[in-house]
Amino acid sequence: MTSMYGVLEPSVVDLARGGNYRALAYWINTHLLPQGIIARVEDARAGCLQILVELQQGQSRETIVKSICHQIWRLNSDVIDGVSIMARLAGHSDILWKQSVRIVTPANQQRPKVPVQPKRAHTRQQASGDTFKMLRTLLVVGTAVTSFILGCWFTYSSTLSAKLASTPIPTPAATILSHPIRPKEVKAALETVPVKYLNPAINPEDPVVTLMFAGDVTLSDSFADVAGSDYKWAFSQLEEYRKADVAMVNLENPLTGATTMRPGKSFNFKADPKSVEFLTAGGVDIVNLANNHTMDYEADGLKETLETLDKAGIRYVGAGRDIKEARRPEIIEVKGQRIAYLGYYDPSYHPADKGTAGTNPLIEDQIAEDIKAIRNQVDWIIVNYHWGVELAEYPEDWQRELAKFTIDQGADVVVGHHPHVLQGAEIYKGRPIAYSLGNFIFGGNSRSDYDTAVLKVSLKGRKMKVEFLPVEVRQYQPKVVKGERGESILNHIQEISHIFDRPMKSPAILNTRRNSSADTAVSPEASPASPSFAAPADSPVPFDTQQIQMPVFPPDMILKNNLKDAEKPLNGKEQDSLPQSGPADEGKSDPFTKDSFIKEPLPTTPPLPAHQSQLPATPSPSFTVSSSRRTGRNKAIQLPVLA
Repeated sequence: MTSMYGVLEPSVVDLARGGNYRALAYWINTHLLPQGIIARVEDARAGCLQILVELQQGQSRETIVKSICHQIWRLNSDVIDGVSIMARLAGHSDILWKQSVRIVTPANQQRPKVPVQPKRAHTRQQASGDTFKMLRTLLVVGTAVTSFILGCWFTYSSTLSAKLASTPIPTPAATILSHPIRPKEVKAALETVPVKYLNPAINPEDPVVTLMFAGDVTLSDSFADVAGSDYKWAFSQLEEYRKADVAMVNLENPLTGATTMRPGKSFNFKADPKSVEFLTAGGVDIVNLANNHTMDYEADGLKETLETLDKAGIRYVGAGRDIKEARRPEIIEVKGQRIAYLGYYDPSYHPADKGTAGTNPLIEDQIAEDIKAIRNQVDWIIVNYHWGVELAEYPEDWQRELAKFTIDQGADVVVGHHPHVLQGAEIYKGRPIAYSLGNFIFGGNSRSDYDTAVLKVSLKGRKMKVEFLPVEVRQYQPKVVKGERGESILNHIQEISHIFDRPMKSPAILNTRRNSSADTAVSPEASPASPSFAAPADSPVPFDTQQIQMPVFPPDMILKNNLKDAEKPLNGKEQDSLPQSGPADEGKSDPFTKDSFIKEPLPTTPPLPAHQSQLPATPSPSFTVSSSRRTGRNKAIQLPVLA
């Protein structure tokens, strides 16, 4: 019976063909996501799918409509007659355009033309009659046989129902983790690096990915005296860090019991390996080790630190047992966003080398090589620099030049630390540079009360929002503050940022991310007449070919119409209230119904995984559209056979 359940379990294609809107959303998104487009599907209204798409600036309306229609036609469903599509820009609520198209398939042409409601009533009556006849027969054959048959029947029925009920699709966040569209490894400059998936995400229902960055952390000396072994104490008032998807700090002490100190240093910091629990309890996911205290207890201290962090599940960048490990980027994917982290420190002090433990040296050629190697395989690149002059409120000229050089190579965020005080921030080519985040939890000296800030970066689709959160540290406990206290800290950052050409205002919404592997699967500049959509190599839904070539459609295939109200004319007031299209569609706004659908924000990840299922071969498709809203006359257009 187990094998029978496996056969009876419907695939995603079967669910989509039957009208399941979640399966339909997945089926459509497998074609749209490589283009940076996301679609949401509502239950069909009288056979017409209601679809909302979120797209980027400049993407072709005609190409999107044809892509959706082609995907629906491939299903050959007898319950879907057409689509009603609304489009808006990602992150915006205004509707750019609307379009309805009737889709003619062999299945819906052959569908019996019977009234829907009477058919449902007849089915229920017939089912009731069949059930009664069966029960009457069972009573005749005897009690023992009846009990046996009914037991098998109800067991099979309940098990099958439970099996089918479990078929609907997991949450969007789980989908991207269980069935990633992109490869699970990234080719870095020196090696191939596995992608780490955060599963589960902190808030899988929220499409926004939140990153946090803080300055120097030392869990030794004065801090250890105050905190003791209460590992939840340090971050107890900083809920924002625990709620972030990925939270990072600059860890300025090895976690080791080693006793051999690095000679020639005024201060050598270390903390008990158990102190890593302060970080895990506080929600810290990754640390930068490219700094001047990582090697305070030589190679043995670093090796124990790396082992301790590994056991705690905390990622790290900027140091390693050799140069390969020190230069290794940390690649983290959460909610479909792939983020790479790098860290660098002064090459004059304990740089890693072949067979030599140390920190990642700040060498421009290597920085460029590291960034360019991964640029087209990830969505965002974060670079940490431990640099500058202690207690200086402004960065040196060479720091500004290096930061801009880093962004020119392809970095998206530059985060600095080491001066122990806040420095200003600026925007360069649409990318943020925070020169110093100051002290965060710095137990290396007895000063336990000070003001600082953390950098919060929010990612949604292709957009980035950056802002400083004002933080008040009291007895080494950081806490985000509001009101006059918070305004005073933010005003200070703004004041010291005025020396830059473009000071970063907090908060700031920045432009789209750079092209990544997910973006370059299809060229947005492709001709609408003959678009080419590349299927992901490991797509969970099989495609007829690795690349689907759309045929050239007649120019009048897409007409200004609406299926629901094809014969109802609009009055002048309604015409004036229609949404305006973008520049590419100037003069082409379509009359549509005033009722909107799918008003909630779109997710940024595929809706569900699919079971393998091949589509049956079907004849060449045709779309039937209303040639005039006012006349309601139909025009059938035959398309060439797809390869």
